[in-house]
This record gives sequence, C-alpha cells and structure tokens, in this order.
Amino acid sequence: MKHLSSTQITVLPQDALRLPDLHMTPFEVAKFWPKEDPIVALIAGNGDERWSRWSIIAPANAKRLTIKTMDDLSIFKDSLDSITHTSLLPGWIGYLAYELGGCFEEQLESIVKRENDWPLADFVWCDSCLVHDAEENTWWSIGGCMAPDPSGLECDLDCGALADEDGDLHFNQTVARTKEYIHAGDIFQANITRRFSADVSGDLRTGALQTLESPGGWFGAWIEFSGNDARSILSLSPELFLQYDGSSRRVISRPMKGTRPILDAPESLLNSEKDAAELHMIVDLMRNDLGRVCEFGSMKVTEPRTIEKHPTVWQCTGEVQGTLRAELTAYDLLAATFPAGSITGAPKIRAMQIIDALEQTPRGPYCGSIGIIGGSMLLNVAIRTATFQGTGTTSQFQGTLKYGTGCGIVADSIVDEECIESHVKTTVFRTSPLCVPTSTCEGPSTF
Repeated sequence: MKHLSSTQITVLPQDALRLPDLHMTPFEVAKFWPKEDPIVALIAGNGDERWSRWSIIAPANAKRLTIKTMDDLSIFKDSLDSITHTSLLPGWIGYLAYELGGCFEEQLESIVKRENDWPLADFVWCDSCLVHDAEENTWWSIGGCMAPDPSGLECDLDCGALADEDGDLHFNQTVARTKEYIHAGDIFQANITRRFSADVSGDLRTGALQTLESPGGWFGAWIEFSGNDARSILSLSPELFLQYDGSSRRVISRPMKGTRPILDAPESLLNSEKDAAELHMIVDLMRNDLGRVCEFGSMKVTEPRTIEKHPTVWQCTGEVQGTLRAELTAYDLLAATFPAGSITGAPKIRAMQIIDALEQTPRGPYCGSIGIIGGSMLLNVAIRTATFQGTGTTSQFQGTLKYGTGCGIVADSIVDEECIESHVKTTVFRTSPLCVPTSTCEGPSTF
C-alpha cells in the first residue's frame, strides 16, 4: 500500500497496478477523457507537497449514492459503514451539501427543509480509476482502468461576467446584523456568504480543467453528474476539512481564517489581531468537534497559525489532529464535525441558525465538502467552488455558473472591509481560463 509520507494516509489498495509507460499529467489525462463519458477528477495542484501529492481520475458512470432528504440518511450511513478496507480507494467521490449539516442536529432541521436545486449529498462509487503520485511522478491503475488516447481538444467556451446576485447593500446589511448578534452575546463569529452568477455555454469541461490546472487549488476537484439536467462542480479549494486514515485512525483538520490579496505584504495578515482571533476561535471549535469522537488525550493543535500562499490570496491556517475512537466509524466522524467550523462560526449551531435567517438562498455544495470517502477519507472545505447547472454535455454545455464567497464576521469587523474581501475572493475565478478563455488547447508533446 502507498502512504503520504508526512500525514500517513493509506491511498492505494494492494492490487493497484503501476503504469510505467504513462507520462501525461493529471490535467492532460482528464482533458483527453472521452467527451461522451462523464468524469470525476480530484486533482491536487500548486500546493504544499504534503497536501498536493495524489490525484484521482475516474469514470462517473458507476453506482450513485444520492441523499435527497433526512429519510435517506440511513442509506448514507449504511453505505459508509459497509466499507471494510482501510485504503482511500475504492471509495465514494462526490460532495456533501452545506445543508446536510442540519441532518445531524435536531435544532437545525429547518436548514435541511430549505428548497434547494442540489441534493444533500451526491456520490459516485469509484473502484476503477487512475491515480497519480506527484511525489514519485508515477501512475497507478485500479480496477483495470486505462488512460485515454490523446485526441483533439475543443476550446469554444463563452462565459459571461460574474454578476452580483445579492448586492453590496444587502451584504453590508447582513454583516451589520451579524455584528448585532455578536454584541448581544448570541455568537462570537459567523461566516456570511454572498452569491455571484454567470451564463456559460460551450466546452465547459476543457475550460474547467484548464482552471483546475492554473490557478488550481490544493484540494481541487472537477465532478460531472449524469442525469436529465447537466450538473457539475469545480472546486479550487485551498482548505482541508478532514483527512482520516482508516489504518491508524488518525484525523487531521486544517481550518482556514484570514485573507489578504496576494499583492499585499503577508505581514499585514500575520500581524492582524482580528484575523488571528478569527482563526483561534475556529481552531478551538474544530478541536471541540473532533474531541467528541476522538480518543481522550489524542487531541493536539499541531499548528496554531501559519500563513500560506494560494492563487490570488494569502491565507492563515491552523492544524488540529486526533485519533478516532475504535468503536466509531467514518460516518460518526462526519456527524460530529460537518459542516466545517470555518464556514459556520462559533458556537456552531447558533451561528448556523443565524446564517439560515440572514442569507437569502441555500448554499448547496458551496460551503459543504468535496472529496472521497473510502476506508480512509479526504474531504475539502468547498470554498472557491463553482456549481454549474444547465443542459447538454459538458463539452456542449448551456447553463449557469453559481459562485459564492464568504467572510468571517467578528465583533470588530468593519463592514466595508468585509465587503471588499468578499469581492477579492472572486478574483481567482474572474481571472481564470474559465471566465477568460485561452487558446492553449493543443495536446501534450510527449506521451
């Protein structure tokens, strides 16, 4: 079996087959996937080698696990509990919507019942896939999956400008109202989000994969769902929600709070007491959430606060680790921690109630989590994430892009500065190949 050298997560099953003659990059493999076949691609890119080592590319036409209501929750639990191996693969690749969190707390049932275009969770079983190990630059095949033959790429993509759905005035009013809740003692912090949208037509897959390649994300994903309406998700997330190793039972979470434009001096973020307070609150929240299911004495804050460079922004991140108790399962881990504290606030339940009251639309996959759940688990926090819904295939798509940004609001937040930050966080998409199509569609020079 293969492990991440620094974080010790078991990735490959024992029957994985090495492919020494495959020399394409993960992005090239995904781009040359047959246009008629839906695809799931978890591609880590442009990040710290500890977190950007493994990429998984697979057909998206295997069995589905779709959770639409609370009544389906037992199906989800049984599906996870039935996994007996400890490696990451085979596993379920897909997303958990933010509103799924309401299924785990009685006080949040109203969130689950909000009208939403997206299911509470949607996964595709992955037992046939290609896996790339960036550290060793090797490819592995699981379940007999073979690389696609190189073929011509399409580039015809038209994406309109991101339109502000909520408006600065509404966002500012929501931030101000959140501060009133904080000063009244209801909460210490809440993450308030807003929505942007654009019309998209053409070869969505190629544009999305180019965006995943650059600017990319440490925990990037491109997922296509087959069905009557064309749905897909693109995530450039820099944030790890949960990494769980089924063998050691070790759990890692890396909450993220505090953002500055990449052109700013990183010291302006590192020296900010307000941003430090935001992160410390969420690190403490995640430590408490994990402590509900981890062994007594195993909980550790291994990184209280560190600064990271991501495409277009600086971010501050903490790291929390623990060991899942022997009698508990991956489902129990999710039930105790989902959704991530960095996109809710503290205390979590009250913050989510206030978010539900103040935000106009459900979040769906945005602010939920995207990744893979097998005998081990690797899930991001679905920020820097766009959803697509429309008609046609992803190579001939006609529909709408939805994109959200959010800010952590605390007692000394300045409304205008939070508004500016919410726009800064759109830069990664406004300047991406998806929104600014490029002409770089030629194939790789060497295979």
